[in-house]
Order: sequence, then C-alpha cells, then structure tokens
Amino acid sequence: LDNVTTMLLIAPVTIDMCGILGVDPRPYLISEVILSNIGGTATLIGDPPNIIIGSSFDEVGFVDFIINIMPCILLAGIPISLVLMLWIYKPYLTYKEMVTLDSEKLKRTYPIYDEPRLLIAGTTTFFVILLFFLHPFHHKDTAWLALIAAFLTISFTNPHDVQDVLRNHVEWDTLLFFAGLFVLVEVCAAMGLLQAIGGVLVGIIKAQDEAQQLPIAITLILWVSAVTSAFLDNIPYTATMIPIVKILAAELPETLPIKTLAWALSFGACLGGNGTLLGASANIVTAGIATNRGFNISFMNFFYPGMLAMIVTTAIANIYMLIVFVWV
Repeated sequence: LDNVTTMLLIAPVTIDMCGILGVDPRPYLISEVILSNIGGTATLIGDPPNIIIGSSFDEVGFVDFIINIMPCILLAGIPISLVLMLWIYKPYLTYKEMVTLDSEKLKRTYPIYDEPRLLIAGTTTFFVILLFFLHPFHHKDTAWLALIAAFLTISFTNPHDVQDVLRNHVEWDTLLFFAGLFVLVEVCAAMGLLQAIGGVLVGIIKAQDEAQQLPIAITLILWVSAVTSAFLDNIPYTATMIPIVKILAAELPETLPIKTLAWALSFGACLGGNGTLLGASANIVTAGIATNRGFNISFMNFFYPGMLAMIVTTAIANIYMLIVFVWV
C-alpha cells in the first residue's frame, strides 16, 4: 500500500487503541507516519514520488525498485529508524505503565453493528488495494480508483443520505490544505524556483571530472531532493526534477546512468518527506485525522523526530548508493 492509504487505515485504529490504554497517541502516530514514509520508498507503489518516477522512466519498473531500493530500506532504513523512534520517545513510552488490555472489553466497546455494510465496504477496499498493486499493468490514476470506490461504497451502503456523508465524514480541511499547498508549489515552479535549483545541480555536476561525476551527482540529487522535499511537498518537486534528470543522463550518458539518477531522486524525495509536517501527503493526512480526534500535531511536534529521521536515513541511502553503484 502507499503511505497515505496506510495511515488512513492505521491512524484511527492507533488513536482508539491509545484511548483504551490511556496514553497519548501522538508519539505513536508520528513514528508510524515516519516509518510508513521510509517503508513506502521500497516499492513503485509505496510512495507517490515513486509512482511518478516509475511512470516517467521506461527504464524503471516495479521489480527494479525491489531489487535496487528495497534492500537498503529493509536491512538498514527501517531497523535504524525504529530504534531512533524508540530512543526519541523513550520518556513517553516509559513514564507510566499502560493499563492491561482487555480484549473482551474492546469487543464490547467497538462492536460490529452492521455486518452487511462492513462486507460491502471491506470488499470494495480489497479490490481498491488489489488495483493499487496492479498499477504497473493498468496505469490508471490511483486517486480516481479510490474516488470511484468511495462513491460506489456510499451508493450501496448509504444511498439516501449522501449529503451527510460528504458533509461530516470527508476530511475537507486536509483536502483544502493540499489544494492550497499544491497551488503554492506550482507558483514557485512557475516563477522558476525549482528549475533554478535543477539548473544549479546540472552546472555543478558537469563541471566535475568524469570519474567524480557519478558520486557527486548521486550525493547532490539525493540531498537536494531530501531538503527541498522537506519544505516543498515531494510530489510536485519530483515531477519538476524528472526533466532535469533526463537532461543530465542525455548530456552525460557514459558517466550518469539514468536508472542510478532515478534511484537517487527516489531516495531523496521519499525520505525527505519526513523532514517536516509539510514534506509528504501522509504527514498531513495523519495530522488531520489526529486533529479531528482532539490531538493536535503541530509543525514543531513533527520537526524534531522527522528531521532527525530524514538526516539519518538519507545518509544511509547515500552510503548505500555509493557502495552499490560507484565503489563496487
């Protein structure tokens, strides 16, 4: 699953479980979204920037992500980040004992009160997830798939009260925030900010000796992508960087393989999304869900663990790429 869908499913459950246990859900939510962003880097469908990269480069496919990126994420990125989250939130996890979880009480508190509707919604969700996995074959926009599935679910489960569903059960705050954010980033792109960043990258890389061009290109693309994606959402940034990566590979085909540059962009954009609350769509979705349930996740709440995780995982990815694609 992509990281946004993952958090849409896990965040409400986490808040309910923390309510039963009598603990603050925010450390768990922040840790979950950071780890989901890192885990989403591993596959083509795990993070929106990867979907953009996979659809923009014919040389890059679903299996290529698994072979080239997943080893770094599974063997180093996730374990080290998990330890980092436990270290950061150790005071929150140990300051008091949790209550004993009573599974029978949990069933009584959250009963299944409408099994037919649950079956319809569950079946629809299953097919949506299946279509997400099959994205490399049908190439349909995942947003349209989810939107069609949502309206089908409403039509079959609550056909006479669609207005109430749209008014009270849609995250309008989050959607409007995304709309405003993408308009802001598009303005920056139209004014030439992102193109200027790419132009500086091209100039620096082309000025180096041939032997140093690949390691410098990997390092620059990875870190510039990470830092920029942390403050300007990684989806429009990735879309803007695609032509720049293609220009680099076309002008220096002997020293800069296009697939290697694509991996550097993927690592930087996806891992950079952890840098701030604005860096990735999953961050905003999680914060919106938490706010609606009475738990505010502010920019600064997210900044310290997110930025620290971004720096550590980007450094790991940088070392991994230099070892695999340059030194070996």
